[in-house]
Amino acid sequence: MSLLSESVEPSPAGPADGRGWPDLLRVLLLVACGPAVAGYALAVAVLGLLVASSAGAEIAVAGTARAAGAAWLAAHRVPLLVDGAPLGALPLLPTVLLGLLVATTAGRLARRHGLDQPLDAARIAGTVAGVHALVGVGIALAVIASAVGAAPVRAALGCGAVAGLAAVCGLAQPCGLLPALLHRAPGWAWHALAGTAVALVVLLTGGLAIVLAALAASATTVHDLYGAWGTGAGSALGMTLLSIAYLPNAAVAAVSWSAGPGVSIGAFSATPLGVLPGPLPAVPLLAALPEGQAAAWWAVVFGLPLLAGAAAGRRCRAAGDDPVMRARAAVAATGGVAVACLVLAALASGRLGGGPFDPVQVPAWSFAAAAVVWILPPAALVAWWSGRPGVPDGQQPAANGEAAQGR
Repeated sequence: MSLLSESVEPSPAGPADGRGWPDLLRVLLLVACGPAVAGYALAVAVLGLLVASSAGAEIAVAGTARAAGAAWLAAHRVPLLVDGAPLGALPLLPTVLLGLLVATTAGRLARRHGLDQPLDAARIAGTVAGVHALVGVGIALAVIASAVGAAPVRAALGCGAVAGLAAVCGLAQPCGLLPALLHRAPGWAWHALAGTAVALVVLLTGGLAIVLAALAASATTVHDLYGAWGTGAGSALGMTLLSIAYLPNAAVAAVSWSAGPGVSIGAFSATPLGVLPGPLPAVPLLAALPEGQAAAWWAVVFGLPLLAGAAAGRRCRAAGDDPVMRARAAVAATGGVAVACLVLAALASGRLGGGPFDPVQVPAWSFAAAAVVWILPPAALVAWWSGRPGVPDGQQPAANGEAAQGR
């Protein structure tokens, strides 16, 4: 049932003849404002905890509120200015948490009120994007005279885009967005999309495992980096939270390193073929970066993209009896991974104050090209030469029928 349907059938939010609109508008504003307010409140709580745990620090309500506003903008991927220096290399974990909150809230709204049409999704996502954009402009104007600020136009665009996209993701299933997009697509398109998701899960999980293993192997360096910030509980807590917030960035960088293009921070750069030394920020998470000459065992990391390709190909086996159809799904899945690598690299990169650590860069185009080179061969081979899982040859159902059931 559409949100603006003129049918006289009752809806969970009230009659659809117009009398239910106040309730629907109230719920729309609630679903738009709820995540925005909750995210800001969480930022205030975290900053308040950091200040309270710092010995001798005084809690300034106005300063904490402004800092929380800057953190809220950073969670929406809005580039900041710190004493005039650009800060665009922002942590990804707050963005992921914010996106999950917005997507979950929007999805629950759609299910509870029976909003199941793509047009309903557009209206809900538009409301969410508009509210976040307005809040972003308000915060940018409020902190414009402080040490940490942001351009109001960028705040509006960034907050609206991130919140709106997250809402669309949450509404994809209840409002039937994916089936609508795949309605005219070939039968293997759904399996290609699933193969892309499987490959990305393998890549990012492997990248996170590489980072954690490197941190464990560099425990002494991690301890020394904590000591560089003093022995106070506030400093230790702040460095820990900062490192956790940047863990997704580090996972993306680790995947790029395993694929070959690597990562650079200012003059420092690292690839599996070697390391170009340079100054690094004293952040414990950066102890995971490799040091010195390339070691022979570093070649093991090349197995990560190969494994992701094999996993994608295995998922594409379900695309049908015809090996050509399965191979097409594998090729499309590889293309999806390449596009995702472009986006992830852009999100994990950015300016870092214009000093010796600027910029932080995961080379996006090289990363995407390397992903294709590593993932496509195993994905295509596994999809081409393997029969469909769990179904004897000659008894496999048509791919289009299964794709329709999956949608």
